[in-house]
Amino acid sequence: MADNALTKLSLGGQLGVSVAAAVVIGVAFYYGYFSAAREEENTKSAKLEGLRQEIRQLEVTANKLQEFQREVAQLEAKLETLKRILPPEKETPDLMRKVQALASQSNLTIKNFTPSAVINRDFYQEWPINMAVDGSYHNLGMFFDRVSRLSRLVNIGNLKIANKGEQTVSNTISAQCVATTFVYVEPSPPPVRPGAAPAPTGAR
Repeated sequence: MADNALTKLSLGGQLGVSVAAAVVIGVAFYYGYFSAAREEENTKSAKLEGLRQEIRQLEVTANKLQEFQREVAQLEAKLETLKRILPPEKETPDLMRKVQALASQSNLTIKNFTPSAVINRDFYQEWPINMAVDGSYHNLGMFFDRVSRLSRLVNIGNLKIANKGEQTVSNTISAQCVATTFVYVEPSPPPVRPGAAPAPTGAR
């Protein structure tokens, strides 16, 4: 059995070697443990900074989302206002009858009431109606006033007035004009992509 070198040292020498060994082990443990701890701390700090950046980006996105929602609400309000003054196509015949009735109520004699071809615009259509009436200036003004009070938008244009050769108290002029109403056109739904499920139409 080999002799232990430590046993040949004095007691002081043995204590010195033991202390030196303990210091070496302690230093190795210190650097090994704290080096790993620092690396873990750096990793956590990097993750924390990444999370902070994501939070800042989300805050910016949230602010933009609120602004976008406000803009959408404003556009929806404008659209509802537009729908109130622009009738859908199915209400157009009724509106034409109202205009015709207002001319009769204003004591105008309708000589012509002919719808022209529809003019397509971006999100609406123009429905012009060629009108010719006989009556007086006062009754014609009354008719225009009544048309302006309609909840739906009707524009009177291309007005031409001529005095009649043979006049009576209520029949002094002949007038021609174009009464144009504007029809809101619902946007077409987006095409369904192949393989995509159709949009739900409501619970049954």
